[in-house]
Amino acid sequence: MNTFDTRIRNASIATLLCAFAAAQAWAASDQPDLKAYDQNSDGMVSLEEFVAQGGNGKAFMAADANSDNALSSDELINATNATNATAATAPQTP
Repeated sequence: MNTFDTRIRNASIATLLCAFAAAQAWAASDQPDLKAYDQNSDGMVSLEEFVAQGGNGKAFMAADANSDNALSSDELINATNATNATAATAPQTP
């Protein structure tokens, strides 16, 4: 393999690694931070904590899969996604 081919291969690998790292960082930035919602630091998000951060109560109830009146980190992701979807489809008032 000549020097030119090696340089192209190395540049291609570096580009792919950078793209993968950027995609991972971008995906992580879309997920809500449990600590930001969990005001009393009990490891769960209550309805009051969720609504205080702008969440939708109906989305909270729908996302609470185990009906313990608190959201785990996975349930929080579902609830914020539902809240965001509701906000995106809600009619805008002038």
